[in-house]
Amino acid sequence: MRAECPDLRLTDEQTEGRATAVLLKAADQAPLMVLGSRGLSGFTGRLVGSVALGVVAKSTRPVVLVRAGAADERAPAGDGGALTDTAYRDVVLGIDLDEAPDEVIEFAFEAARLRHTRLRAVHAWSTSDPIGLGSGDIGLLEHSGRGEEWLGFLKAVLLVWRDKYPDVEVLETVVDDRPSTALVRASTDAGLLVVGHRLAERPGGPRTGPVTHAAIHHVVCPVAVVTHF
Repeated sequence: MRAECPDLRLTDEQTEGRATAVLLKAADQAPLMVLGSRGLSGFTGRLVGSVALGVVAKSTRPVVLVRAGAADERAPAGDGGALTDTAYRDVVLGIDLDEAPDEVIEFAFEAARLRHTRLRAVHAWSTSDPIGLGSGDIGLLEHSGRGEEWLGFLKAVLLVWRDKYPDVEVLETVVDDRPSTALVRASTDAGLLVVGHRLAERPGGPRTGPVTHAAIHHVVCPVAVVTHF
């Protein structure tokens, strides 16, 4: 790895204390925390350990989780050449249009820009969801047209970000499915999945939401969990 990034400054240290507390303290002093799955749980290759979940639930900084054996972020070389010579796979953004935090969207656009790759924004909706017509709600009265309305709303939300990142190719997608299922499927060939995590006090203390929890357990590519308030 040093040979691939010769200009990167590396340091290492050993700190005494509980793993979650030590990692959270380190995360507060950096713009980004990266955790691997080995040593974080008793199940090799699965990000299910209490340390990883505890850091994600409580960190105020973005956390990237990389499972053991995760697919490379770059697409395979058709001629058998080195992966460093190939393009990056897509960045996938899981976005809830009821709550679309700027921090999460910006992280995804910036990740795609740095990789010179496409950003796929995915919103999942369900025909079984109740239709809200209260103040600020979107009136989606016909099931047959709901997908088109959600897609229009998604494009409107991302328009300002398209203008800010003109070099990033964006593909907006809406699917009639459970969010966790949709993101696992959309991330199959991705290089990175970006999801949000609302940092709020809940009964029993901070914890990951169901979509983030599912992504951590089942998505095979690296997962970036971006905190918002």
